[in-house]
Amino acid sequence: MLWSEVRELFPNQFILMEDIKSYVVDGKVHVEEVAVIRPLADGTEATRELRECKDNKFICHTSKPQIVMPIRSKPNLRGFHQ
Repeated sequence: MLWSEVRELFPNQFILMEDIKSYVVDGKVHVEEVAVIRPLADGTEATRELRECKDNKFICHTSKPQIVMPIRSKPNLRGFHQ
Protein backbone atom coordinates (compact mmCIF):
# COMPACT_ATOMS: atom_id res chain seq x y z
CA MET A 1 0.00 0.00 0.00
CA LEU A 2 1.30 3.47 -0.79
CA TRP A 3 1.97 5.88 2.09
CA SER A 4 -0.57 8.35 0.69
CA GLU A 5 -3.26 5.65 0.91
CA VAL A 6 -2.31 4.82 4.49
CA ARG A 7 -2.56 8.52 5.41
CA GLU A 8 -6.08 8.69 3.95
CA LEU A 9 -7.28 5.52 5.70
CA PHE A 10 -5.75 6.32 9.10
CA PRO A 11 -5.61 10.11 9.57
CA ASN A 12 -3.63 11.45 12.54
CA GLN A 13 -2.60 8.03 13.94
CA PHE A 14 0.52 6.04 14.71
CA ILE A 15 0.72 2.97 12.46
CA LEU A 16 2.75 -0.22 12.87
CA MET A 17 3.96 -1.23 9.40
CA GLU A 18 6.37 -3.35 7.43
CA ASP A 19 8.56 -1.94 4.65
CA ILE A 20 7.67 -3.51 1.30
CA LYS A 21 9.46 -1.20 -1.14
CA SER A 22 12.11 1.39 -0.32
CA TYR A 23 15.36 2.89 -1.57
CA VAL A 24 18.40 4.56 0.01
CA VAL A 25 19.72 8.03 -0.87
CA ASP A 26 22.43 9.86 1.09
CA GLY A 27 22.23 7.56 4.10
CA LYS A 28 18.43 7.78 4.40
CA VAL A 29 15.79 5.17 3.67
CA HIS A 30 12.86 6.47 1.61
CA VAL A 31 9.87 4.13 2.00
CA GLU A 32 7.43 3.94 -0.91
CA GLU A 33 5.20 0.96 -0.12
CA VAL A 34 4.20 -0.56 3.22
CA ALA A 35 2.07 -3.33 4.63
CA VAL A 36 -0.08 -2.02 7.47
CA ILE A 37 0.03 -4.33 10.47
CA ARG A 38 -2.28 -2.25 12.66
CA PRO A 39 -3.03 1.26 13.87
CA LEU A 40 -1.89 2.11 17.40
CA ALA A 41 -4.07 3.75 20.04
CA ASP A 42 -1.68 6.50 21.17
CA GLY A 43 1.92 7.57 21.67
CA THR A 44 2.33 5.34 24.72
CA GLU A 45 1.41 2.23 22.76
CA ALA A 46 3.59 3.40 19.86
CA THR A 47 6.60 3.73 22.19
CA ARG A 48 5.98 0.27 23.64
CA GLU A 49 5.65 -1.31 20.18
CA LEU A 50 8.72 0.53 18.86
CA ARG A 51 10.91 -1.35 21.34
CA GLU A 52 9.69 -4.62 19.83
CA CYS A 53 10.17 -3.69 16.16
CA LYS A 54 12.63 -5.88 14.25
CA ASP A 55 13.67 -6.43 10.66
CA ASN A 56 11.59 -4.24 8.32
CA LYS A 57 8.90 -3.30 10.85
CA PHE A 58 8.59 0.29 12.04
CA ILE A 59 6.14 2.87 13.34
CA CYS A 60 5.27 6.21 11.77
CA HIS A 61 2.62 8.88 12.37
CA THR A 62 0.36 9.67 9.44
CA SER A 63 0.91 13.41 9.88
CA LYS A 64 4.23 12.93 8.05
CA PRO A 65 3.99 13.67 4.30
CA GLN A 66 6.55 10.96 3.48
CA ILE A 67 8.56 8.28 5.26
CA VAL A 68 12.26 9.11 5.34
CA MET A 69 14.45 7.56 8.04
CA PRO A 70 18.19 7.97 8.66
CA ILE A 71 20.27 4.81 8.61
CA ARG A 72 21.95 4.33 11.95
CA SER A 73 24.73 1.83 12.33
CA LYS A 74 24.99 -0.15 15.52
CA PRO A 75 28.08 0.66 17.54
CA ASN A 76 30.68 -2.04 18.01
CA LEU A 77 30.51 -3.33 21.55
CA ARG A 78 33.71 -4.41 23.21
CA GLY A 79 34.14 -6.39 26.36
CA PHE A 80 35.86 -5.09 29.44
CA HIS A 81 39.55 -5.87 29.68
CA GLN A 82 40.93 -5.97 33.18
